[in-house]
Amino acid sequence: MKLHVCTLLVFCSALLVVSSSAAASPRCDAMLEISGDASSLSGGNGNIHSRSLSPWKWTWTTVKDRIPTTIWEAQCTSSLCSGPNGEQTDGLNSVPIRQNILVLTRQDGGRCYTTSYRSVAVGCTCVWTKTNRN
Repeated sequence: MKLHVCTLLVFCSALLVVSSSAAASPRCDAMLEISGDASSLSGGNGNIHSRSLSPWKWTWTTVKDRIPTTIWEAQCTSSLCSGPNGEQTDGLNSVPIRQNILVLTRQDGGRCYTTSYRSVAVGCTCVWTKTNRN
């Protein structure tokens, strides 16, 4: 009888350890589908970044546990704007145009994501130089 009780205690203890270590990971209750056509939406502007009077170059960052994995961002190539003949104009500054984008970041390598907004430069534009009057 004593051996039977000890065996039962050992079995229950082992079962408790196994069941607690195999705890289910948190479940996400939403399904996310991302269209493969999303990358084709940006193909229509040609080389606008180099033809602009406020030109920019593209830079990118890639993070494996993020959607979108790669984020492209505009970086103004000069603080001044170019005139129609390529000369730089002192009265105008080149500044980035910013837009907030939705970013999903994977939690602890699992299936769940947290959402946040990130401000990214999507191009550059010319603005009047700041003066004491404005």
